[in-house]
Amino acid sequence: MNTHTINHNALTHLIEAGAVAKAKANAEGDTWTLTITAGETDKIVMAKNSGKARVWRKLDTLAKYLLDIGLGNFEINLSDYDPTKKSLRRPDSANTLKKTHEAHKSFQKQKEDKLVETTSRLSPSLAIKTQTPTPEFTNNTDRAIQTAKERWEERRAKILQKEDPRAK
Repeated sequence: MNTHTINHNALTHLIEAGAVAKAKANAEGDTWTLTITAGETDKIVMAKNSGKARVWRKLDTLAKYLLDIGLGNFEINLSDYDPTKKSLRRPDSANTLKKTHEAHKSFQKQKEDKLVETTSRLSPSLAIKTQTPTPEFTNNTDRAIQTAKERWEERRAKILQKEDPRAK
């Protein structure tokens, strides 16, 4: 038999037309894939965006999916079932999250390096932290934010000087 792929929408249309001869859940380690037989062709149900076979972590979830789309019975192929072989949940997402975390740590480090502590004429406990202006702004929004921060720091310093009688 030829093996092809099928997506969820096409599968539901085949089921509505009564063209599905059988459905088979195939074990792959501790996960499950689904193969549909329509006519003389086996069709592997594909994931929406990845272009790979859709994977279910539990057989119960696969059974519920089949009931929801209108199939009441299916075969189970246990030849490759191995509950000790744990699959990665989302290796693509795991790598993306690792890269994002590293980029965030790098950004935080750069941000900490740019902070300069300036001491006020008041007491050291009232020291104000200001960010040193950087010449390379990515866009006008960054400039506006930087200007607003600087103005706020100036106003804050004036307010603190008015409140502390020792400042005069």
